Amino acid sequence: MVTYTVYEPPHASANRLESAEQLVFVKDGYTIIGALLPPIWLLAKRMWLEFAVYIGGSGLLVWALTSAGATELANVLVLIIQIVFGFEAGALYGAALERRGWRLVGTVTGRGQEDSERRFLEVWLPTRTEIPPAPLGAATPAAPSWTATALTRAKETIVRGRRAWAGAQT
Repeated sequence: MVTYTVYEPPHASANRLESAEQLVFVKDGYTIIGALLPPIWLLAKRMWLEFAVYIGGSGLLVWALTSAGATELANVLVLIIQIVFGFEAGALYGAALERRGWRLVGTVTGRGQEDSERRFLEVWLPTRTEIPPAPLGAATPAAPSWTATALTRAKETIVRGRRAWAGAQT
């Protein structure tokens, strides 16, 4: 069984199906590509800050250890960093999405990604409220502003006052 965390973008569509297409499922567990090629994985996920930290930290560590004459130790530490990165890649990706304004909407477990997506959407779609879209080509009337409403009421009051005054004069 695989566990996924599900994220919704900051400006999700009000339409259920469009919003469902925008969801991102982040695998919780070991990522082989993330462990073998962390810089490429970070760039593919558009995680620029994490990429800079990884390159800077790894480069500084390797430079310090090789200049001290501990080349084998540097190689072992880089290998350990890559193995640990493979375990934490999903959590880093989720944190990056939240930093960009994405919202965690749930977690789901399934046999694979397709099964997890199906299981999540079966529960999530019926509970999602929907704002009906405006018909195509039809202009939706804008609600009057509070100033326009206040001016209209003031004019109506003045007209009623004039009528009342005119009635009192006769």
